[in-house]
Amino acid sequence: MDKLSRRTLLKASLAAGAGLCVPNLMQTSRAEEALPAPEEIAKERAAKYVFNFGSVYATENYLTTPHVHLQIKQIVEKSTNNKVYVKIHDKGARGSESQLANAVKYQAMQGGLLSIANLSPLVNEFDIINIPFWAADDASYLRLVGSHAWNKYILSKTAPHRIKILFHYVIGARTATTVRHYGKLIRSPEDFAGVQYRIPNSKTLGTFYKLAKAIPRAIPWNLTAATARAGRFDALDPAIVGLYSGPDNLKNEIGVISDIGLVHDGWVAISSTDFIESLDASTRTQFLDAFLAIQAAQFDAYQNARKYCEQEFAKLGVKIYAPSKQEHAALVHAFGHANEVWTPVKIALLGPNGPAVFDQLYKAAKG
Repeated sequence: MDKLSRRTLLKASLAAGAGLCVPNLMQTSRAEEALPAPEEIAKERAAKYVFNFGSVYATENYLTTPHVHLQIKQIVEKSTNNKVYVKIHDKGARGSESQLANAVKYQAMQGGLLSIANLSPLVNEFDIINIPFWAADDASYLRLVGSHAWNKYILSKTAPHRIKILFHYVIGARTATTVRHYGKLIRSPEDFAGVQYRIPNSKTLGTFYKLAKAIPRAIPWNLTAATARAGRFDALDPAIVGLYSGPDNLKNEIGVISDIGLVHDGWVAISSTDFIESLDASTRTQFLDAFLAIQAAQFDAYQNARKYCEQEFAKLGVKIYAPSKQEHAALVHAFGHANEVWTPVKIALLGPNGPAVFDQLYKAAKG
């Protein structure tokens, strides 16, 4: 698996724009207590702007979920000299991820954390990331989302929706994971056949599972653990941190994890373009630059969370299997981007020149 050091990540982030030095906050890897309520109220009243940021994740679960809620609050407020006050609305208080996307689009919220799978129905082009086995590992994914090609062909498509991507989270690659009642290891193309698979809201991933002869099951994320307990599906595909931190103690329903590196289980932090444009010029620059530091802090949080989740899964008796090079090559050969089944998908998502555009994105991912 291609690895990316924190130093390399920070260098890449700073190359994208002006650097921001926040030495104490860049080291933040644990949750810290918020200021007492009266001080927070005073700080909000003194601020020129309020940035309401929604997330389905619980702030206190920072060890298993690298959402960096507190780093977003602390770094943005410090970077803007408290001109921007950040309110984190966690645990789905402002709706699910798809609801959050629309809330930001229509300015009911100023920002939010969502998965690419839940953004792709609004901006279809993002679903290109869900073609298997081309930009799944951390380094390839970060090269891709930081590239000129990604900005030109994907990020630019958010403009009509009045949404801006603040940064891409690193979460790790999607897996082939079976639940306890099924309990078999998936490591070859043949292992997918006939398996009832819980899938996210992605047409491209749906195409993959049909190609693999699995049986897709569209099950909401918040009902995944309950339906697993009821035996309504056999397998699911989140990254390791998502499997452990999933709602309703999903971790207790996991049987065997096969770390096949399917696609990157991407999340994004988004903001309303109208909110950004409402900021005065200096504050706008400070606000946007803050997310370079937040992205580096998030990569630290991700590495810590993945290690923690792996250790905790071991305590639960859950095996994490790493396919051999030969096994991975067989999966890529059967389902990878060169398969002709993906040509119409590339055209549908990227336009008439979709295959050529995809080649540019592929080259960007590989460096």
